[in-house]
Amino acid sequence: MLKQKSIVSSRSELSKPRLMALQAMQAEESSQVTFEIAPSKMLATRSLRSWTAAMIGGVLFLNPLDVAAQNANRPAQTVVSNAKSQIQDMVISMSQGCSGGAHGVPPLNWAALQPHANSAVNALDAAVTALSHDLKADALRQINIAEGELDALLNGVHNNCSGGAHGEDPVGMSGYLAIKASVQGRLDTVKIFLGG
Repeated sequence: MLKQKSIVSSRSELSKPRLMALQAMQAEESSQVTFEIAPSKMLATRSLRSWTAAMIGGVLFLNPLDVAAQNANRPAQTVVSNAKSQIQDMVISMSQGCSGGAHGVPPLNWAALQPHANSAVNALDAAVTALSHDLKADALRQINIAEGELDALLNGVHNNCSGGAHGEDPVGMSGYLAIKASVQGRLDTVKIFLGG
């Protein structure tokens, strides 16, 4: 990482989001990085938030301080677009996530769950568009909608495969929960960056 002194002369010149991103990058430098899934959701979310803040902050520090707002939002747009891709990949897996058939079968009420997935993806698309027009309040609203729809999707798929007294979770449920933690951690960091 570049030394902060070569980029800014003092912390007093930094805006609050940039200062927070700098602090996250410093915390990331001092903590150990692992590439295995952490047993604690909190630790995994913290690492993801630190990584996302470092990404956003690094790009902001490398750009001139008088950069246009549209360019300043570009790292956040990238994070939101990546979150959208993760959700889409998860939904493809989830659509055949229950045991049975040659390649799995969909959860019992998949037709009722698909709109939640579509709404989450559409909300993240709208957030990217809002960020490209520097409409931060709208982007925050869309990210909150996407997080709510993601929660509804995963709550709906829980115990929604045939079997057991009250149904069973899809085979990949632990992976879906890890993706949700990853996506929400990154989106929460973007919300902090946007002032939400």
